[in-house]
Amino acid sequence: MYEDHILSILGGAQKPLSIAEVRDALMKKLRTYVSYETTKRDLLTLSANGLIHSKSVGKGKRVTWIFWSLEREERHKASAQVKAVKPFEVSTVERDSMTPEELIALYDSLLEEHGRLIRESVGKGSRYIVLCNGKVVYASNREPSDEDIRNMEKNLGKVCYVLTEDPIEESHWNPIGDGDYYPTIDVIIGGAQWGEEEVFRRGLKITSDFDTGNPDVAAFNNEDVNLIQPTVTCIMRRAFHLGKHYDYYLTTMKIGIKDAEGVKRCVTKPCRSVLSWTKPERNPFLLANPNRRGFVGRDLMLAFPLNVQLSGKNKQSNILIE
Repeated sequence: MYEDHILSILGGAQKPLSIAEVRDALMKKLRTYVSYETTKRDLLTLSANGLIHSKSVGKGKRVTWIFWSLEREERHKASAQVKAVKPFEVSTVERDSMTPEELIALYDSLLEEHGRLIRESVGKGSRYIVLCNGKVVYASNREPSDEDIRNMEKNLGKVCYVLTEDPIEESHWNPIGDGDYYPTIDVIIGGAQWGEEEVFRRGLKITSDFDTGNPDVAAFNNEDVNLIQPTVTCIMRRAFHLGKHYDYYLTTMKIGIKDAEGVKRCVTKPCRSVLSWTKPERNPFLLANPNRRGFVGRDLMLAFPLNVQLSGKNKQSNILIE
């Protein structure tokens, strides 16, 4: 809404500005009220499009995000690069050789050219859609595998793109202050082919936010997942979450849990390996909790199954495998 004004403000600033400082400058410039959330949204959008710089300062609950302008030529170059990408003119061979940043630019161009079709199709009765040559060629509540996508591409002769909208019953939180906590569950992630003993011996322990309002999404940092099993040969996908988008690879992993009595068990589950996990402008999972390392839904409780007791007094989750 105020993106052009923000670019002007940052372009004239002598130092990086916080969200609050940009908001104050906006209200002074426009002589009207501007909300903090609107300012934050516009700043994150500009940063996600590569038109401004952003950086976190501080740690934990005291983290603050600051923003500053690109040089005009650098900004023009970044904008031109995104617009130059034609998503359905690249071959599958070219797509498979692209860097994550180049693949993200493809999805950005896809949204720019076919945003209306995507908005009208995704989440409207089907959780997943596949776009090919400007048309929806797949719509289902089942997420297609990489093999499914490659078969579609072989039959259609064009690159296909997977899009989804997270069915998450989660609302924006106010800034988390002292005394505010988000329920978590400790999980161990391991390779899909690993045995249970190997998962608990070699796997990566991640304290993940446990959201019972999420049916089945399990999302982790791509850098963490790559320590277990590289995702470089996977097909990138785009998801929408709380009005923002993120990019991920779908990869099957083992998830292990050790309960309060020492019982251990694993399940095999498709997981989302999210790129740019630590960047809030490219990872909306951080909107509700900027310190998230992972995110799991209620299907884990049903798959094991688990008995989960949340203690507000002790600020902990007590897990018992049934």
